[in-house]
Amino acid sequence: MFEEKESFWQKKGFYFSACLLLVGVMAVGAICYRQANRKNTDKMMADIATEEPQETEKAAASEKEAVKAANAQVTPKSTHNNDKKTSQQEKNTAQTKVEKTGNKTKNGQTSQRATAKKSGVKKAKTKETSANITQNKLSFNEESGLLWPVTGKVLLKYSMTNTVFFKTLAQYKCNPGIMIAAKEGTEVKAASDCKVTKISKDDEHGTLITTDIGDNYSVTYGQVDHLKVKKGDVVEEGKIIATVAKPTKYFTKEGANLYMQVTEGKNTVDPLFLLR
Repeated sequence: MFEEKESFWQKKGFYFSACLLLVGVMAVGAICYRQANRKNTDKMMADIATEEPQETEKAAASEKEAVKAANAQVTPKSTHNNDKKTSQQEKNTAQTKVEKTGNKTKNGQTSQRATAKKSGVKKAKTKETSANITQNKLSFNEESGLLWPVTGKVLLKYSMTNTVFFKTLAQYKCNPGIMIAAKEGTEVKAASDCKVTKISKDDEHGTLITTDIGDNYSVTYGQVDHLKVKKGDVVEEGKIIATVAKPTKYFTKEGANLYMQVTEGKNTVDPLFLLR
């Protein structure tokens, strides 16, 4: 009897265990099924998310193509309008240039007239100055002295009592004037208000300009060329009268220089005593 009961409970336990196992299997199956469905759902969502941008890009591309087509249809009209605007601008530019050219011509004529007036004024002033110098007579003040006609070193000093050595000639002799070193082409200025009384030439000093400065004084400039004055001209102090010439054969070793001689009456005077 006891054995029959035991077998019964053993069978009952077996079924119970089998039921639990079945429940467990079903539970595991349900879990696996849910996970599989979740994966499928995530994949579908990812595919949808990927497709949406592609469709958006396609739509944007189609919109761009539509805009281009519309612009292509409108372009001829706008180009025509632009051509009209460009031609109008060109006409305006050409008209402006013509107006500017006319203004320049007028301004040029005005400037020419102004220049002519200025030159006329200068000539008038020169004539007035010359007339004033002539009317007031030339007057030389020893205290006021003379303007240096060029700037440079004195190569040969004035000497009528003692002799001076001339390198080129290789000899000693008297010198009635001074030689001022200056480059060839240097402008020579009038040392005082003066009147040109003589233009001459000699072998030693080349071309010479002799001027009357008043009060029985005269100044002579030698070794000059490109004269800016002529005999009879009245010249203000500081005005350009000539340029320094190439030295004559008497002064090749001394080099280019301006010869300056001052005379009072018939006697020569040392220019260095009068130059300021």
